[in-house]
Order: sequence, then structure tokens, then C-alpha cells
Amino acid sequence: MKNFLYILLLAVATASAVGTSKPDFLKHRLLSEIKTVAPGQTFTVALFLDHDETFHTYWQNPGTVGLATSLEWNLPTGFKAGPIQWQVPEKVKMVIYDAHGYNSDATLLVDITAPETLPEDEVKLEAKAVWMVCGPEPKQCCNMGFKNLSLKLKTSVSTEWDEAGRSQIAEARRRLPQVLDGWEQTAKLIGEKVVLSVRNAKGLPVPIDKKLYFYSKLNHFTTLVEQESEVERNELRISLPVADYAPEKIGELVGLLFHPRGWPGTNGKKYMPVSLSLK
Repeated sequence: MKNFLYILLLAVATASAVGTSKPDFLKHRLLSEIKTVAPGQTFTVALFLDHDETFHTYWQNPGTVGLATSLEWNLPTGFKAGPIQWQVPEKVKMVIYDAHGYNSDATLLVDITAPETLPEDEVKLEAKAVWMVCGPEPKQCCNMGFKNLSLKLKTSVSTEWDEAGRSQIAEARRRLPQVLDGWEQTAKLIGEKVVLSVRNAKGLPVPIDKKLYFYSKLNHFTTLVEQESEVERNELRISLPVADYAPEKIGELVGLLFHPRGWPGTNGKKYMPVSLSLK
């Protein structure tokens, strides 16, 4: 039943997008931290997603509903693109269903490495961006979109920075997940749930909060069922309901554990990266 609902929701969202004459509710462009690229240089470009008010796009794992933004690169000979570096997510709503995404503007980072030999004058970086943008009203539920984007950079023996792009990309880097020291983590599969436990090694108490939430990077857990959590002094346990479309054997747990008050001893950091093998 859950799997049927998952497929049905995606089908409805896709059908509402195909052939639609509605606006995208989203502005998008590529930006770069440099104006000129030097031989062998690694630099960062970004896909900037400017959402209309009350609209959102989706994180790398949107959950049971939604579609992650993607980039398919077409680069000059010898250039290589790394994976998208995703800023931390938040809960979004597809009508009444919880999902993972961005209610506000998002800047998705990609590192590009240039070859040692560059053409004279300039290079052109091209990418096909695909996204799903959703709003609060059923009649404006979701629109899928795609666009071919490009960025021209001059070539040179030295780098010239693009100060506006560099500043925006630097701000986006501050919204990437950061490793938190001083925490012990374990996880195990119990029945149809994975139980994640985190414990502060210094004994700092974990504040109780109803909005504690685990954002899985792998689409193994349903977002149609509440996650249950309990706190005992310096230890938190959170139960993650396994989706019926998950693989038979879940070998790892990878994602971000969110505490709205910030994790003790971390100067207010709210997202704790988790990467564990399941026992």
C-alpha cells in the first residue's frame, strides 16, 4: 500500500508538470567563483535556485515524495565535474506530505577541475539542470522543469576571481554539513525500524525537542510515518521507519541528524553528520 501511494504521488506530480503552461516559480542560473581559469585549477561553480515565495525544491533524497534537483554536465575536453555538494536541508510539504528540500533559496556547489592544457581565449561549461518545484496549493502542486545552462570563462596563466560569485559561494559553503566532534554514534536494525543512538562523550545533556529529525541521504525510510525519539540525559535514540520500497538489506545509515536547538558543545550547530554500518 505504501509503495502504491509513493508511485501514485510521483505520477500525479509528473502528470501535472508535463505540457503545463504554468510558470516555473523558480529562477535559476550558474555562477562561478572565478572569471578566468588557470591550467590544472580546481574551482567551484554553483547552481543558484531562487524560489518564488512559498515554493520549494528538493534535497538529494527528497523522501517518499518529490524529485531531487540534478545536473548533467557537458564540459570541454579534459574538464571534470565533482558531485553536487548539498547545503543542509529542511522539511518541506508536498500538499500534506512531508519531504526534504529547501523552502528558501539554495546554492548547490560543484567543484570543477581543469586540465593542464587549456584552449586559448575561453571555455564554455554547459549543464542540463532538472528540478521539481512545488507550492502550497493543490492546483499549483508541482511543476517539473529542465533547462540547459552555460557559463563562459576566460583562460589565463593566473586566476582572476569573480568577487560577487566568490562571496555567494563562500556563504553557501558555510551551509554545508560539518563534522561534530565529541559524539558517539551507533545504529542497528530492529524489526521494521532502524534505531540510531548518539551519545555525548563528555556527558553533556541532550535537550528534548519534538522537532528532532534524521534526514537520510539514502531513500530507505518513509517520510509518511513519524520518527520517534527519546532522550536519556546525554543520549538520544531515534527510530527510523523503514520504507517498503527500501532494499531487503540496508547496509549503512548515512545522513544528517537535526536538532533545532543545536547540539551541546558545538557552538549551536544543528546538523550532525552520520555515517554508520548497520549491525
